Amino acid sequence: VENLFYNMIARRKTLQNSADDYGKIVDLLSRMAIHHNEVSFSCRKHGAVKADVHSVVSYSRLDSIRSIYGVSVAKNLMKVEVSSADSSGCTFDMEGFISSSNYVAKKTILVLFINDRLVECSALKRAIEIVYAATLPKASKPFVYMSISLPREHVDINIHPTKKEVSILNQEIMIEMIQSEVELKLRNANDTRTFQEQKVEYIQSTLTPLRKDSPVSPLPSGQKTPKV
Repeated sequence: VENLFYNMIARRKTLQNSADDYGKIVDLLSRMAIHHNEVSFSCRKHGAVKADVHSVVSYSRLDSIRSIYGVSVAKNLMKVEVSSADSSGCTFDMEGFISSSNYVAKKTILVLFINDRLVECSALKRAIEIVYAATLPKASKPFVYMSISLPREHVDINIHPTKKEVSILNQEIMIEMIQSEVELKLRNANDTRTFQEQKVEYIQSTLTPLRKDSPVSPLPSGQKTPKV
């Protein structure tokens, strides 16, 4: 993109510096790359030798996550699926990956696609964090990828100026079902949690403690008590 907002000075001045904007671009393309794994993505900063985002066409979404977010994330993921065809109108299909108890991070990463649209859902994110709070230490946050498919007439995409968030019919019921499935997965996989061991050398003290109740032998007259 060249000469962005060249004729709108006020809008151009609201842009942040290039480093912050580039970080947002990398984050966006990383999320798109793991969902659209049938497309190759590559993003390289101008003047850099190595690409910050590089993915190849893959039939495995787990391989796409591994190439984008690293091996440490991919090896600690569990597949999760939820389907509902309720007569009351809560109809959806969800598939994705959630991190296990062995994954440790300081920031929650929720990659959410609804009908192939990258969106955000604060209610779903908060519900998932509540489940993980009972499983992981307080400083650890989960990695979650979810793709939800539901009828188009059940989604309103015009509630946010940038269309980041959407409104879903029977959203509370859908979130509760997803939350229950995530909790079930974590409970079943909790026995596979691993811990690292660290050897500590034991050094025995050479000093002999002086006991207060030890008997004191009387000294001959004229001799001073030796200092300890």
